[in-house]
Amino acid sequence: MLNYAHRGFKEKFPENTMLAYKKALEYKADGIELDVHLSKDGELVIIHDENLLRTCGEDSLVKDKTLSELKKLNASFDYEEYKEEIPTLREYFDFIKTSNLITNIEIKNGLIFYQGIEEKIYNMIKEYDLKDRVIISSFNHESIMRMKEIDETLKLGFLEESVLANPIKYLKDNGISYFHPLINTINKDLVKMMHDNGIKVNAWMSSKQKYDYLKYLDYDLDGIITDNPEKIYNLTNK
Repeated sequence: MLNYAHRGFKEKFPENTMLAYKKALEYKADGIELDVHLSKDGELVIIHDENLLRTCGEDSLVKDKTLSELKKLNASFDYEEYKEEIPTLREYFDFIKTSNLITNIEIKNGLIFYQGIEEKIYNMIKEYDLKDRVIISSFNHESIMRMKEIDETLKLGFLEESVLANPIKYLKDNGISYFHPLINTINKDLVKMMHDNGIKVNAWMSSKQKYDYLKYLDYDLDGIITDNPEKIYNLTNK
């Protein structure tokens, strides 16, 4: 099972910052999950929310700011000891290109529609020759289908936080081989059935809930996406 750091080492460091990614690598994460938006001038930037208020302290939208304006904000304003910029996807790729880290890119293309974001992400993946080490997921399943139209050999996943009536049929009908569910919406039997149908399961944990890690480590997941990669590493390497 692969150990993915959710927005980097989010439990201890400012989320979706280069510091959080560096700490995730330091604490033995196998991969990093991150979120990509487009700035006003069309740059791929990494931040979770459409609004800058929660992580940067400014009540405005990512889409309304140029990259240079975004770079002036403090993406760790809740942490007195840190001052971190909003990173670009290019900066992140420069950091991980010589490592073995796998990257799960979540396309944030739901509340706000970013025209052409799929092509921009794909072109940058190709530029850095990282296709084999990238999984692309989104709650916007149409966005994932657009990625499939660009290159059907990409590793693509449907993100979900609800209980689907027949997730295996849904994934197979759309030709998607990765399922990224909220972890408490699935069970061990469903994971086995997914595997029997050639579907890989990378389950994520909500930051708003507390979980029994050991319970889910018994699910035979392909990957687990948590805020604390150090804890998962310690539990799986006893």
